[in-house]
Amino acid sequence: MTIQTFLTQLCEHCGLATDTISYAEEQVDKTKTVTLTVPEEDSGLFIGFHGETLESIQRMVRIIFQASADEKIVFNVNDYREQRTQCLQELTKTAVERVLSGEAEYTFNSYLPAYERFIIHTTLAELPEAAELESVSTGDGRDRRLHIQRKQT
Repeated sequence: MTIQTFLTQLCEHCGLATDTISYAEEQVDKTKTVTLTVPEEDSGLFIGFHGETLESIQRMVRIIFQASADEKIVFNVNDYREQRTQCLQELTKTAVERVLSGEAEYTFNSYLPAYERFIIHTTLAELPEAAELESVSTGDGRDRRLHIQRKQT
């Protein structure tokens, strides 16, 4: 079975007609990006709340199809990951503005998966105006929260 066959069957089990979906695969170095495009009204079935379903499907695909530990498979639906990255970058800029304008710290009020925390850490590091700020994660598991604050000296 191939990844495409697996995802096509998953779509069929969710009630989607195969002529309404498309599949693309791109290999760059040791990362394979698998993109599934479904009708917009059905995208929530595969993305879920804050990408939780997307992450679960990605985990299943990795377990079933990842050839080696060196290879990485990234699963995406309807460009959700790009849209979420853009949203997180904007949230980071807003948080930076708030902390620089006087707030002691900014706390992201919901759990963020590791990859999303990484996007925020990276965005913060790339913003010249945020040189005096840092991002810090506290807590464990679903209680983990990300804070942006002034660097501790």
